[in-house]
Amino acid sequence: MPAPEGTKQEEVIPPAISIPDGIKPLFFSGPSQQIFECVVDTHLTSDNPHKLILKAKILDDFKTRAAVCDFHPVKKQVQAYPGEELLIVYDHDFQYGENFYICITEEAKERILNPPKEDLGEEGVKEGGSKEEEEDDVIPSTPVPREWECLGSDTEIRESLVTDSRPLISFKVSRKRMYFNSPVSLSDHLASVHSDLVLDISPHDEPNYQLCRSEMDIAVQAVPDTCEGSCQTEWRSPVNAAVQYSPRELPPQEAHTQWESQAMSDFLSKAYPRMELSLQQNQIMDILADDYTNLSETDFITGNKSDTNLKEYQSFTDLKFSKDKLITCVDWHPTIKGIIAVSCGQNYSFDERIQLSNRLLLSKSLILIWSFTDPIHPQLFLEAPDDVLCFKFNPSDPNIVIGGCANGQVVLWDLGEYQDRLQVNKSQESSDVRSAAANMAIFDTDPKLDHAPMVQYAAVSSIKDSHSLAVCHVQWVPEHIEVSTKNFQVLEGVGGKTNQIISASIDGNVLFWDIRPSVQRKVSVQKSSTVTPDQPYAHINLTWKPFLKLPLARVDFPGMFSVTRVSIHEKHKQKPKASSDLAEEPSVTASGEGKPIEGASTMFFIGSEDGEVAYYDWVPMRDSESGKLVPSPPKFHSNTHNGPVSCVERSPFFRDIVLSVGGWTWAIWREGSKGDALLKSHSSSVQLTGGAWCPTRPGVFFVTKANGNVDVWDLMDRSHEPLLAQNVSPMCITSVYPWPLTSKQLMLAVGDSGGTLHILEVPWSLSHPSSNEVSIMKSFFEREEKRLDSTTQRLSTRKIEKKKLDSSKVEPKTEEGGDTTKAVIDNSEELAKKEYDEYLSMELKLLVELGLVQLNSSTDD
Repeated sequence: MPAPEGTKQEEVIPPAISIPDGIKPLFFSGPSQQIFECVVDTHLTSDNPHKLILKAKILDDFKTRAAVCDFHPVKKQVQAYPGEELLIVYDHDFQYGENFYICITEEAKERILNPPKEDLGEEGVKEGGSKEEEEDDVIPSTPVPREWECLGSDTEIRESLVTDSRPLISFKVSRKRMYFNSPVSLSDHLASVHSDLVLDISPHDEPNYQLCRSEMDIAVQAVPDTCEGSCQTEWRSPVNAAVQYSPRELPPQEAHTQWESQAMSDFLSKAYPRMELSLQQNQIMDILADDYTNLSETDFITGNKSDTNLKEYQSFTDLKFSKDKLITCVDWHPTIKGIIAVSCGQNYSFDERIQLSNRLLLSKSLILIWSFTDPIHPQLFLEAPDDVLCFKFNPSDPNIVIGGCANGQVVLWDLGEYQDRLQVNKSQESSDVRSAAANMAIFDTDPKLDHAPMVQYAAVSSIKDSHSLAVCHVQWVPEHIEVSTKNFQVLEGVGGKTNQIISASIDGNVLFWDIRPSVQRKVSVQKSSTVTPDQPYAHINLTWKPFLKLPLARVDFPGMFSVTRVSIHEKHKQKPKASSDLAEEPSVTASGEGKPIEGASTMFFIGSEDGEVAYYDWVPMRDSESGKLVPSPPKFHSNTHNGPVSCVERSPFFRDIVLSVGGWTWAIWREGSKGDALLKSHSSSVQLTGGAWCPTRPGVFFVTKANGNVDVWDLMDRSHEPLLAQNVSPMCITSVYPWPLTSKQLMLAVGDSGGTLHILEVPWSLSHPSSNEVSIMKSFFEREEKRLDSTTQRLSTRKIEKKKLDSSKVEPKTEEGGDTTKAVIDNSEELAKKEYDEYLSMELKLLVELGLVQLNSSTDD
């Protein structure tokens, strides 16, 4: 109220406002307001100053930012807060000295959200008001709900409802893919002729029929007795201790007397020859060396069993984008250590995908790139049009990533703009000391570390020219070779870059792609006029087509191979055998392509969804009838596995040795061998889901199972059972990829169906080979190949002999035929008798040489 005229106005000083109980002033910085979504004038205003924050989110911020967190002054009060949500209030007028204040008790929170109504006194009544106006402003009280009283209507409603008296019965009808499009033969039968196939049931009334059935719901649970025990040994802390002593020395005069004495002269005369002999022995051989230790570098593999376990180094999972999803593929960054990428897909069956198709269209399909320096937040997100089932980094240019989607398209990402982000993590990994001030500076100045960017794909293949079904495997063609677009032969790589891709799908097609424009394939280092620095792959976006398409048809019956894996002969950083005499710089022909490599292999292995392994040539042949180019038939195919093939991988030490894993078995093949597999495991009790060779030891490979186990096989030690079987996850393992992180450290990346990526450290005994392990394994594979050839030849011989004997039994016995059969039987008996006599003579000769038997003069042989 203004002061009356004539009165003197004195300056009024407001009294100090005391802070109520349960309220603490708090300063909220700009980054904290963005993290907790309470930005001033955006989320909170003076009219709407309240914000409820989950307690769990504040506790996670304590773990992430530690002392940098703005809630650190009230950390103990937050931890002791009994509720799930804390109330913070925007203090617009800085009533309590800060821009925010927090309620640390439930009473203060209730008092702020629901302030008590003050009693209206004489000062609160407006002038000219009346008691009737005050009564009109009173808000009526909320009616109290009463307990419902049943008057019989619920029985009528319950009887009118239709309910299920038993669970619904569902049927699922399926058939194998190998029988799709197979011919079907149908025929009719006459009911009068085939009366046994027809049953006539005429309807009639049964007066005595009466059914009374009561339903019971009974459950029985058998729970085994469990017990929990522990054992604790006494641990003593190590103590550093040292002992120092000084030698006893004689005075100079006494020492001179001792050296000149006769006793010292006699002692030196006796000791000198012995000392000289000992020095000569030490020069010839080290008598103190431990021969058992120096016998082999890895002799402790079987002795030290405690060192053969896989140790979990780190694990990665994202609560929003990878949890409860299926990790479909894993790949390591080729040049930056500690960077690994995973692709995640929806963990649904085919029927569930159809039912949830609308929901899946709205969900994002991503590839997550993780760093060992930050196991909580991914560094990058690569967005795809559909679930990515496989992807690979370009080995010559890691900024390029290629992937295959579930809809059949091939996608390409360019990470050139985000290379600095990965390099920052590389520099952080190499630094040995990280101070708290440096961490605070990172959180305050670099917002990229808190929010990983979403990278859009740079190019995607044309839908009509892509696969019709899901892409299961992609592979880069090595940088030292190229596939010609004219005659599809192997050429020398130009420019030292990888530009071609191989993709395989369950639709039965293997496609060859090139990321360069078709006009500019002449010289790989040239750039098209349509290419811009910002979008170097815009020329192939939505128009990308393969330059070679191989439909792999079956031989035994109609249909296509459902290809899941592909493996070509050449590998990265390996020159072909026929190119040893070529120049260091590849020569270029007049057309701009490299010269053909004579003797280079164009063969490749495939694995199918039906458990088959086949060997194909990608160079098509010309049909003699139509004159068109058609895919070459397979050199051989085998139904080795009894389930989908999840791995076809060549050994990093032997290019002609291939590992295949599928169904419940694994097998090792040798390229060029026309027989069966060199080695094949027995059927496992659990389905195998993947496999990979060890990159550092030629005789070790890893096999994953559906129960979460990882089996480590060491052919140097045993071949009938795994050397190590260890459980690493409670979920089904879906992908595995070993990678040498350093020269002394081998990592094994394992992804499961729960969305978690496990990084396991392989022990020294399983990652470091012995000095002659390569030669031993080479001899091992050669011996197995000879055994396989001998077995195959013996089986073919037995089949021929059996066919001859069967034909002799079936044919009528004429005089000539009978004489011929008798001659064959007599000839075989003579050969067997001759071999037995030679064995007896060799045995006798051996016994005589050993001195176990003495020949008499009357003995002839």
